[in-house]
Amino acid sequence: MKKKWMWLIGIVAIVALLAIALVLKQVNSSSDDKDGYDTYKVEKESPLNLEGKASPHSVKTYNNNSQVGTYVSTQVDDGQSVKQGDPLINYDVNNNKRQQLANKVDEAQSAVNEDYRNINQAPNDNDLQKKLTQDQSALSEAQQQLNQQDKQVNDSVYAAFDGKVDVKNSENVSDGQPILQLVSNEPQIKTTVSEFDLDKIKEGDKVDVKVTSNGKTGKGEIKKISELPKSYEDKLSESSAGGASAGASGEGEEASAASASNPVESDPSGGDDSESSKYTVIISDIDIPVRAGYSMEVKVPLDSIKLPKSVLTKDNNVFVVNKDNKVEKRDISIDKVNGEIFVKKGLKKGDKLIKNPKKTMNDGDKVEVSS
Repeated sequence: MKKKWMWLIGIVAIVALLAIALVLKQVNSSSDDKDGYDTYKVEKESPLNLEGKASPHSVKTYNNNSQVGTYVSTQVDDGQSVKQGDPLINYDVNNNKRQQLANKVDEAQSAVNEDYRNINQAPNDNDLQKKLTQDQSALSEAQQQLNQQDKQVNDSVYAAFDGKVDVKNSENVSDGQPILQLVSNEPQIKTTVSEFDLDKIKEGDKVDVKVTSNGKTGKGEIKKISELPKSYEDKLSESSAGGASAGASGEGEEASAASASNPVESDPSGGDDSESSKYTVIISDIDIPVRAGYSMEVKVPLDSIKLPKSVLTKDNNVFVVNKDNKVEKRDISIDKVNGEIFVKKGLKKGDKLIKNPKKTMNDGDKVEVSS
């Protein structure tokens, strides 16, 4: 009898447990239906944040050049703004030297003209043809020497671009010493981007810039992205500096040959294999005044769309919710980069996606959403 009661108590307990489980399941089910699905709103990826320093686009140093003439004085004041072509430095130019070169050109031109007249009279005379070739070569050399003299004067006297003058030494300047520097008006920002973000940007992209010290904001544009990583550029600069020093210490033709060499490096490499590579990015067309050396913050807006894994189905599709709370199963194209999911096509900003969709969900189903 006692054994029979034990069996009855066991059966009642099992029935009670099953009833409790059924009630809990219904409660959870109704709770799920009530709360509905969480959703994810498609947004473009957050802007890429970069930091860098402002610098002038160009800085030209004007050294005392005795080949032009005797230095007299500067023709501009320290801090003065100038336009391209404005005279900066006053030299007592040796005009006799230029006149001699100009006379040499005139003489060579006259000889060539005479050759043509003689050839017209005797077109089959080989000696006249040879003389014409020699005189044309002499004319070309004379013109080159005159052009070099004029270029040297222009390069040493006139402003090469619009900018501001920074006088370094205006009195008792020895030959080869700097007289002044011309700093271009156009600022630029030099920054770096890692190899993981390199494909997210391109030349021509518009960016937002901010001066760290005073908070001023403006716009700019990516003008250049280096082809080689910064580690290799640094290595190349060191090699160039070493080559320049070697060339400067040489004499005569040997020094010229060293400075004019164009070395080819096979199988180049640079940087630590354990570190990610960084690439130099130049930003210009900045629409606010920026002083050289200022710390700058740069935001690059990105067009890419990044998704959480929770919105993807097993076959990498998504369910998009429309305004009537009906879902559309959409086939999208994605890329997976460093564990992150990027949309190549199939979605746009503002689309609302179902998070953790059930396996039983079908295209056209009406759903309850909680967010």
